[in-house]
Amino acid sequence: MANNSSSESKPHKFLRVIPLLILWVALSFGAGYIASLYFPEDILIVQYIGAAAFALIGIWWFILAWRLRHLWLIDLQEYLIENKMVSYDFLRIKAIAPWNLSSHKGRLLRASASEYRALMERVKDSHQTLEKYVGTKVSANAVKKAMNNELGGELRRVYVLFSDVRGFTRMTEQLKPEETVDILNKMFTAMEEVITQNGGDINKYIGDAILAYFRRPYGNEADAAKAVLHTALRMQDKFELLNQTFKVAYSYPIDIGLGVGITAGEAIVGNLGSANRMEFTLIGDTVNLSSRLCGIAKHGQVLVNEEMAHVADRDFELTALPPVQIKGKSGMHTPYAVVRQRLTMSR
Repeated sequence: MANNSSSESKPHKFLRVIPLLILWVALSFGAGYIASLYFPEDILIVQYIGAAAFALIGIWWFILAWRLRHLWLIDLQEYLIENKMVSYDFLRIKAIAPWNLSSHKGRLLRASASEYRALMERVKDSHQTLEKYVGTKVSANAVKKAMNNELGGELRRVYVLFSDVRGFTRMTEQLKPEETVDILNKMFTAMEEVITQNGGDINKYIGDAILAYFRRPYGNEADAAKAVLHTALRMQDKFELLNQTFKVAYSYPIDIGLGVGITAGEAIVGNLGSANRMEFTLIGDTVNLSSRLCGIAKHGQVLVNEEMAHVADRDFELTALPPVQIKGKSGMHTPYAVVRQRLTMSR
């Protein structure tokens, strides 16, 4: 393919030169014709004037074209260097002869293309790294806001899920630090798989806790709420399987559990912090209440707030627990424990 394209380009270049050659010859003959009007009997003078016109026009044309191309390439080189579009160690082109203009131009464009490819690879790697911290769903939005140094967020309807390990402090006292890290990594990997498969996004890991959220639609939200509670129950099932291996796989037998708290409500979602350091996160009463419910949940329990219980009552069996005082909130609040998913028959 490359040979065909290069061979086809030569006739095209020649065809573009033909009109210029015709004009060149016409101007030379025109000069000779004008000279013949003044010297009708001296053919030799007419020939000299025509040849001189031909040579002068050619020289002028060559110098002008070379000068324009020379300035164009030098200006392009300076532009690419100033905007860091070529490597810092690129050898600058200082003088250009007409016969090696194409090679210099090709070298400059190849260097620019190579730098562009390297930049795109770095951007791709940075984007993938960012996704590991903020999740795939919010990485593009987080990058956009971070590039613009935008702080603040917007109010969104969300389901917030908090999970926390029971007996974690005691476990860290008994195990080696690397064993604790290994347990957390295995648990987080398994929990992330369940959460993302059901449409959720992990906002952050806080020690041994997970803060995740799901989109809460307007109108009929029964299916969305069903996916969230199904996620929580699957997390408990997966954790129980992992816990069986944890008890025998390390230097000391451990006994840990998992509590989950879920709330339905609204939260501020956006960038918080300063212009120099910001974090994409969620804040609000809905987030705090989810954390509090997770804090009082026992091993294997999934506790939800009253609003979530009202939305999910159709698809899940829920048990109202005795009202409790939630830290940081006034009055008594009734948590609801998710017992099981109802067996329903679809048409």
